[in-house]
Amino acid sequence: MFPEQTSANNANKCFNWFQTSDATRGQGEALSVKQMVDYAVTHYGSDPHRVYVTGLSAGGAMTAVMLATYPDVFTGGAIVAGIPYRCATDLTSGLSCQTGATSKSPAQWGDLVRAADPGYQGPWPRVAVWYGTSDSVVNTANATQSRDQWTNVWGIGQTPSATSTLPGGTTMEAYDDAGGNPVVELYKVQGIGHGTPVAPGSAENQCGATGAYFLQSICSSYYIAQFWGLSSGTTPSPSASPSIPPSASPSLGPCFTDNNYNQTVAGRAHQSLGSVYANGSNQAMGLWNVFITHTLRRTGTNYYVLADGQC
Repeated sequence: MFPEQTSANNANKCFNWFQTSDATRGQGEALSVKQMVDYAVTHYGSDPHRVYVTGLSAGGAMTAVMLATYPDVFTGGAIVAGIPYRCATDLTSGLSCQTGATSKSPAQWGDLVRAADPGYQGPWPRVAVWYGTSDSVVNTANATQSRDQWTNVWGIGQTPSATSTLPGGTTMEAYDDAGGNPVVELYKVQGIGHGTPVAPGSAENQCGATGAYFLQSICSSYYIAQFWGLSSGTTPSPSASPSIPPSASPSLGPCFTDNNYNQTVAGRAHQSLGSVYANGSNQAMGLWNVFITHTLRRTGTNYYVLADGQC
């Protein structure tokens, strides 16, 4: 789905990511976008465990808003030339964030996300951050600040676990969780300005057409889909959407009811920092103990979803 701002809400038709009333859970534009997701899930059968969000510029800043305010809705996100969540609280501070760096520590940035939904215990969305080194519209410091924000939310440091060189003069830094899985990635695209990176062509790692705010360099969508786990490893048709791995199939399978401790011992779930998450879907199951019981349904190889009351 493609949420679109109206001139009645913003003269430039940009999302009001800087307004507290539009960047708070249960309010304004953030709630409106979330309601669109709910509608798609209810009416079109979208899988609620595979919902992702991305946007450019004000859309990138709004992507950060959605990830922070509804981490229970979005499995992952890609912030393209955007701004960290809650960098601003009004238009004046929004312009300041857009044009310069903000003096906050990673912990301070992370606290802003954690405060957006105080009762949420995880798992957190996986976040990719993209920026062009010659962006004159959004200060490039916003990219590293977004990196700081989400690595801190995940409880990991700001030193990359791995660095790769990609097409279009792009450098990618991966930040892994304790299990060695990349959960935050930072993409620095050399020489481009303010826009979404595209790479016209028919090769597997090419996509898009150049135009206003679509800048020739690298197919960002290809690498974002890979990061989100939406690529099956087969060569996609230019007109086809990335396919879902068979292991994440939502088809029905056997159910297993047990306490959280036994679910992890049986290999159907895993624990992190005292909390338990279903394998594959990473749905939160509560504390790691023998007192909390859930039903898990296996829908693929080492892929389980919560099925309380459904089996």
